[in-house]
Amino acid sequence: MIKQVKFADYQTDITAMMMDMLHLEPQTVDIPIQYYINIDEAGVLKPILWLDGDTIKGVALIFVSTSMRNEALLDAQTDVLWVKPEYRGNSSEFIDGIRSHLKEMGVNHWYAASRDSAPIEGFLERNNFKPLEKLYYCEV
Repeated sequence: MIKQVKFADYQTDITAMMMDMLHLEPQTVDIPIQYYINIDEAGVLKPILWLDGDTIKGVALIFVSTSMRNEALLDAQTDVLWVKPEYRGNSSEFIDGIRSHLKEMGVNHWYAASRDSAPIEGFLERNNFKPLEKLYYCEV
């Protein structure tokens, strides 16, 4: 089951999965739990879980907002997209469920990035994402 949830109700489980991704982060992580709760309550953050009974198989934290380039469009930007390794074989079910939720919200475009250190672009492309750009960062 793919379900949109309140961040506050699942904050321990969600942050534990975010901590599982630390090896992908180029900077120190200090998860601002209250900030996530606040933007969820404001309607900007859409926390979506992939559930099997009480088992959480995956999490997506997606920011939904009006496009900065065209106010007639609603964009979704992925902050976190994580499926526990043991459930990755059929995780397209998760992507399809997220896409369905976003479509119901009126989202026009869903953006997701892929890390060079742990690329998921093959997975994204198999699930109908198209390459748009490559994201770089630098320390300042």
